[in-house]
Amino acid sequence: MNRIKTAERNKQVVYNLTKHRFGFKDEKVIAQIAIAYSIQLNKFFSQEELDAPADNKGKEYPDTLLGEFNRTTNDSIYRVILNQHYSRKLDEDEFTKLIKLHMDHGLDVLNREILENNQGRNAHIDLLLSIINNGLSLVNPTEFIGESQTIKSSYKPLAFNGLIKVELGKDSESGEPVVLRINDENKFDSQHFAVAGMNGSGKTELVKDILYQINKQSEGTVKYVFFDYKGEGDGGKLKSFLDETNCSFIDIQKEAFDFNPLGFINISNERERNYHIKTFRDTIASIDKRIGVKQRNSLEIAIKNAFDEMATSGEIPTIENVYSHLEDYYSLSNSKEDTLTSIVRELSESIFKSECSSGETLLNQNTYINLPPTLPDVVRQASVFLILNYIKNKFIACDDVVASSDRVKPIRYVVVIDEAHAYLKQKNMASVLEDLLRMIRSKGVIVVMISQGVQEYKQKEFDFASQVKIPILLNVQSKDLKTAKSFLGTPANSAPLKTALNNLGSGRGIISVEAPTLLDINMYWQRSK
Repeated sequence: MNRIKTAERNKQVVYNLTKHRFGFKDEKVIAQIAIAYSIQLNKFFSQEELDAPADNKGKEYPDTLLGEFNRTTNDSIYRVILNQHYSRKLDEDEFTKLIKLHMDHGLDVLNREILENNQGRNAHIDLLLSIINNGLSLVNPTEFIGESQTIKSSYKPLAFNGLIKVELGKDSESGEPVVLRINDENKFDSQHFAVAGMNGSGKTELVKDILYQINKQSEGTVKYVFFDYKGEGDGGKLKSFLDETNCSFIDIQKEAFDFNPLGFINISNERERNYHIKTFRDTIASIDKRIGVKQRNSLEIAIKNAFDEMATSGEIPTIENVYSHLEDYYSLSNSKEDTLTSIVRELSESIFKSECSSGETLLNQNTYINLPPTLPDVVRQASVFLILNYIKNKFIACDDVVASSDRVKPIRYVVVIDEAHAYLKQKNMASVLEDLLRMIRSKGVIVVMISQGVQEYKQKEFDFASQVKIPILLNVQSKDLKTAKSFLGTPANSAPLKTALNNLGSGRGIISVEAPTLLDINMYWQRSK
């Protein structure tokens, strides 16, 4: 393996963790922990990320990074681990790049969990012990992945194989329809949407109209879930849209949801199950930074105990089962109730039914989920992220969709996240969305994010707009040319965009495919009049 360097942002992180927290004599140790932790967190990097230019301005490590002694043996162990993690045999270049990427990712997480979040005097020791224990729990000598071996889901989602053409509205100058061939890979290599617009701009009505068109053209094959984070949905007011798209309306405030967010976990394979339990644990932990290492370990133990209890029946435990075991664990350890127990209790008592379906019902129907602001923010966020986590893991286990000879990509499902800025601004939660965007694109799943402004999509850790090939700018408060240009990905000549921005108002939007186009957007309520 060639010498590698950390990203510039992690040079000081390596020093601080090595010298000031753990007291290691060798800075290679923290790099090795970071690599292991990143893989343990089930982090995957896409081909796009492998091909992207690397930041090599940080700490430089020699080719003995993976072990000074028995270098060949240590190197081989890491290769086997990464081959197994990515379910294929990696070449030398891929292996070196992935070691660097996982090292930087692990350092980012360690920095966030140890240096940035003050979780107590011994939090770094608790975290290290947790990493070690979790690593040991994943060891299964009966499993070895050499070339390619993965466990596939029994879930086989339907896909619409035809071309979907969505009309966004009319060109404000010519009056001609503005039509996007959204699953034509000659036009778009990603089908994700990002819609930005302030209140009253028409963004929600535009997205409803897009869903309506997808539903009609796919003859109901492509299903969707709509997360209404504002909680402004009303079954009566939405009746036309719900009826036209054959959609179920769920008001979580009024009735618990018939859904088990643990339903994606594979109970037939212990290693797979342990990975999924950690994914579930980390999803809940991402909601509130007050959930530290000890609480995460407590939650993981409770989840494992719930699975052990249900082992003889072969059933997957519910959130209620997990909360029961979490209560028991806190009682035995004389721990007081805290943020974690409060969130899990609310989820088990108010959000998800104790007796619920497997969860696949959600993927086989259209669902509008109303999340009123009378619910605590952390509970609304936890509800959304647990459902998103379920969707992500169910589709990851499915085969990739394969485009036709004329590059039309099959579409299976659409996820709409309203008020996405509520998640994008928070680092822990944003990472869940980042994984969602990257990992299910090849599975025929479209993610539509709706936010009040453009700036929310570009965060310090990740530029969400980079994963979106269909950005739509509606009327926003800040009509900054540079920001709009970055969001829309317009050509070098900004004069057309400047003109469009000057004429942008309520009910209007800008899309830039070959050039910026100002349009009068479609709004579903007008269609339903």
